[in-house]
Amino acid sequence: MKKSLLTIVLFFSLANLSFAQWKTRLGANVLLLPLRTLEVTAEFQKHPAYSLTLHTGYVHRSGYAGLGGMKVNDMIDERCTSGWFGKVGGRLYPLSLTGNELATNFFIGAQVIASGYNQSGVRRDDMNNSSEDIKASGLLAGGALTGGLTFKLSKRFRLETGVQYGFQPWRDDYLGNIDKNYQPGFGISRAGKSVRSIQGFIILSFLL
Repeated sequence: MKKSLLTIVLFFSLANLSFAQWKTRLGANVLLLPLRTLEVTAEFQKHPAYSLTLHTGYVHRSGYAGLGGMKVNDMIDERCTSGWFGKVGGRLYPLSLTGNELATNFFIGAQVIASGYNQSGVRRDDMNNSSEDIKASGLLAGGALTGGLTFKLSKRFRLETGVQYGFQPWRDDYLGNIDKNYQPGFGISRAGKSVRSIQGFIILSFLL
């Protein structure tokens, strides 16, 4: 966990130096904190109508299993998910194409997401009155579309709220039902012909 926090700090320090001539906002997604997820964000802007976004974070032993309850199913209990993630993307603010900065604005965007996960749980066999500890881990990459609103709170502080809708490759090594999976960086998974995910965000950001 300490190494992950150090990596996050180093990541954004280097990013800030790289985009020194751009307007920089740093923030955190406070909506995910109850899910034991730290997501820190950076937005770099040269024009009010577009920006580059970088996100990174870490999920620390979260027992969240998605909407509809905490049960994982497949005879698996006590599942915990940990893992890091990183996101690189961009935003477009259509109302600011003329160059005006608005106190309330909306945006659309896209991201590429890399995610690592480590899961642990207990598989129970009630018929034989036995159990065993099980684990799974892996790496995956995918993409997401985003959309939301921004609200200027003061000269430097801003509130951002919206939704991220992601697409990720199918994996068969998760613990339990994939429809009860919380994937670091992607959010709640839903399976079909492809795996889709959804995650909300409420970001409090600060202009450097």
